[in-house]
Amino acid sequence: MKRRAFLFAAAGLAAFPAAAAERYTRGLLWRVSTAGAAPSHVFGTLHAADARLAELPAPVRKAFDGSRSLVLEYVADDYGRQRFLEAATFLDRRTLEETIGREDFERAYESLKASGLTREFVNKMKPWGVLLNLRSSWQPAAVVTPDAQLHALALGRRVPVSQIEETEEQVFTFDELPMASQVALLRHGLAHREALAALAEHTLEAYMARDLEAIWRLQEEFASRHPEISAHHAALVKRVVLDRSVVMAFRMQRELRRGRAFVALGALHLYGARGVLALLEQDGYAAERLY
Repeated sequence: MKRRAFLFAAAGLAAFPAAAAERYTRGLLWRVSTAGAAPSHVFGTLHAADARLAELPAPVRKAFDGSRSLVLEYVADDYGRQRFLEAATFLDRRTLEETIGREDFERAYESLKASGLTREFVNKMKPWGVLLNLRSSWQPAAVVTPDAQLHALALGRRVPVSQIEETEEQVFTFDELPMASQVALLRHGLAHREALAALAEHTLEAYMARDLEAIWRLQEEFASRHPEISAHHAALVKRVVLDRSVVMAFRMQRELRRGRAFVALGALHLYGARGVLALLEQDGYAAERLY
């Protein structure tokens, strides 16, 4: 999940047109165009397995069917999954129990053991690894995320698929988060699982309403209700959303210049004056909301 209640200085926002902040607040599917290339599409996804997302909306499917390539944030292969597993575990003598304390460790184990993870394995996980597994433990395994649906469709059509980030960049996003922030966010997540589940539900509802601003606001309001983690929350959103949006807006342009690309990113990378649409606008692209 992605959030922004966190100390965005007014000076930082001043570099972007106010109109961009207002324009990119609603809509999941955008036609993006630039001189000399056929229009492409940018689609905001939700990285969630939920039956309500089991079918791509008709406008999205139509845009994808007319595209010549698919660009995803990241495509996990066997190596990537193994590397993530390795990065998410302590390879030295440290344990999760000594890192977060016995009581919170027991909460973490109780939350994850239904996924088939042993006590010994959970005890070697880094806090960020537990956080990611907590999120996936809420989601039914049989449901396919929108990103995975698009990937499967592309493979079926033999459409070229590329990814914006490599495995090590994905690992870096989480593994280099300060340990103090990892611990604080995990402890908070374990203590507020019901509140986080409610936040996930409200976020899904806002997503289905195609309301990017509402998704962002939900995260802001949640952070403001829990000031004890606000600084850690800010560190997370900077790494997961803002920094990556800059990279995404730059790297996707290779395919955009070729034309008829379909780019699928987490929906909050589209939002506001610091999202990819506003950044593309700075580089001379025009974006038109379709859905």
